[in-house]
Amino acid sequence: MVVPKAFAQQGQFAAAVAEVEQQLQPRVVRIRYTLGEDWTGDPAVFFRITLPDDAPRTDHLFGTADGISTAIEQRIEPLEQWGVLPYFRFRRQSEQARLNEPAWA
Repeated sequence: MVVPKAFAQQGQFAAAVAEVEQQLQPRVVRIRYTLGEDWTGDPAVFFRITLPDDAPRTDHLFGTADGISTAIEQRIEPLEQWGVLPYFRFRRQSEQARLNEPAWA
């Protein structure tokens, strides 16, 4: 069984995510993630991306989220370089403040 590089080299993966997070500021407040398996059992990375409250509203949010997802995929290459399928969730700062979920902090 081959262990995906993201699992075997978690420190380097974390550094790659931190670098992209810095590059995407101020469009992104924070990027958090969890390595695991998706519903089919394939290795995956689940990104949790916090956006500033002044991010575009619902009608333009898809374009913003798509652009950020694409940037992460192009710069980190989760599948190609790290062997994990990427999944993305987005939330605004005020929503995170209201929900106060530690995994997003």
